[in-house]
Amino acid sequence: MMQTLKKPVFFVLTFLVVISLAAFSFTYTVKYNERAVVTSFGSADESDLKTEAGLKFKWPYPFQAVTSYDTRNQIVTAVGTQQQTADDRQLVVESYAIWRVSDPLAFYTKFSNAGPNEEDHYAQASRTVRSSLNSAISETSRFRMDQLFSAQPGSSRLGELEDAILAVVRDDASEGESSTTFGIEIVDVGINRIRLSEQNSQDVIERMKADRQKLANETISAGEASAQSIRSRADKDAQRIRDFANLQAAELRAAGDLEAGQYIAAMQESPELATLLEELQFIRDAYSKQITLVLSGAPGFRMLQPSVIEKFIEAGESGQESGE
Repeated sequence: MMQTLKKPVFFVLTFLVVISLAAFSFTYTVKYNERAVVTSFGSADESDLKTEAGLKFKWPYPFQAVTSYDTRNQIVTAVGTQQQTADDRQLVVESYAIWRVSDPLAFYTKFSNAGPNEEDHYAQASRTVRSSLNSAISETSRFRMDQLFSAQPGSSRLGELEDAILAVVRDDASEGESSTTFGIEIVDVGINRIRLSEQNSQDVIERMKADRQKLANETISAGEASAQSIRSRADKDAQRIRDFANLQAAELRAAGDLEAGQYIAAMQESPELATLLEELQFIRDAYSKQITLVLSGAPGFRMLQPSVIEKFIEAGESGQESGE
């Protein structure tokens, strides 16, 4: 009974294996993002290009083989290479390129010798695009440093540099013939980083130092000029004030001399009387307060000396006699 059951199971499993092998050998699937090239003994033509997604039939290997290519965008980056600008500045430019398979049949024809698998074809195509990109970066030499980097918004020409690189890469991809020579389309090219070389960085630092020193010197010069202007104005103001004060002093001295002239003329009529009045005024002003020290030789005390008093007495007597 058990042997009778085993035979049908064996046949069923064998049938399933044979069907699976046949399905694997006679069918293939094209995904929505893929294009397939069916080769017969290694060759293919336009009729062998499959662009519609779905389940397809083919003869088993080695009669026919299927190579499927993903038509979505691929990206390639270029290692930073040192470039010289139009004004002899050194830059290290890092860029990238976005490409995709646009013609699977031409792509297969160009890169199938790289290996039996699709990955080998993609790797060879990426190396080709990267080599072209590294060569196209030399377009940097058409631009000056100040054109690539500008403080004015919207005035940088980096976009023009990217367009120039894109044009060169596309020309290389078409080899000067048609855009499908390689079976690829260069979608976009961009610059992801630009660095200054070590020597150029040092030059920039020195130039920045010189600019800062120049700015500092200009600031110092402007400050000194302003200080000199302030000092000059201050000197002029001071001189004007001195001149005004001297003029006022001269006017006051003239007025004083004019007033003093009247008294001097009166004093000159009787010099002795004027001297006496001055001494009396001095005694009144200097010794009006209580004092404890008397100096016989002090001004004003001459009037208290006996000899002077006798002179005044004699002068008085002489005057009386003259009156008689």
